[in-house]
Amino acid sequence: MNASLHNEDFFKGINRLADRSIDVIISDPPYGLGKDYGNNSDHLHGADYVEFSRRWLDAVLPKLKDSGSLYVFLSWQNSPEVFSLFKTRMLMVNEIIWDRRVPSMGGSTRKFSSVHDNIGVFVKSKDYYFDLDSVRIPYDAETKKARTRSIFVGKKWLEMGYNPKDVWSVTRLHSQDPERANHPTQKPLEIVERMVLAGCPPGGHVLDPFMGSGTTAVAALMHGRSVTGFELNPDYFAEARRRVDALQPPAPASASASTLRKSRAAAAGRARAIAALPLPQD
Repeated sequence: MNASLHNEDFFKGINRLADRSIDVIISDPPYGLGKDYGNNSDHLHGADYVEFSRRWLDAVLPKLKDSGSLYVFLSWQNSPEVFSLFKTRMLMVNEIIWDRRVPSMGGSTRKFSSVHDNIGVFVKSKDYYFDLDSVRIPYDAETKKARTRSIFVGKKWLEMGYNPKDVWSVTRLHSQDPERANHPTQKPLEIVERMVLAGCPPGGHVLDPFMGSGTTAVAALMHGRSVTGFELNPDYFAEARRRVDALQPPAPASASASTLRKSRAAAAGRARAIAALPLPQD
């Protein structure tokens, strides 16, 4: 599979992609919370942030196949307005709550602590690709044993696992995490893998317009998908390139969903080891 990574503003490079060539877009744009990404990209608020979101949606939407889907990470501050905007252009099929499993350590005394991100899932048409079997969560032996009544025997959902719910409890990447790369808002590989597997067929094409440290690229290549990514910050781009270059050859595009599921634990371990490699020195 191919990784086409670009150290440039995606607004300038996106038109090199053919229309209707992308199976899934995984977008983690600046949240508008004033973080330092080496530029002023995270300093938009209110109507300006909504306009920025409209611009990047208008840029990527023609590149998405009619069967394609779009996942977008946002914070609660802007997700209501942005989701409302996106719903005028696409069908919204889920709002996923990422519970970051932040430990209780004080926090604000004037409001409840914020411990989640919002993930919007949008599609271009009702005939969209979604591979549930590739992301089912297996039942433990005790649960399967408890469902021994005849009406349950042989049920696919019991044998293969259940559909992930729309609250994903996945621990954020703390500074000592072996998966941690050189990026302040890096998303866990486990979350992005689920998006790639569910939203993109084997051998398909993933687009990440705000690539950061390259987690989407790593997830796509690990599972036999091609990926195109854009990242403006040269340091983050170098980190993404390092992680991609360190990957072993990906699983073949013809691998079955069950084979991919069996390989996920080993693949995630490889990715964590890659992330732990020392950064190149200047």
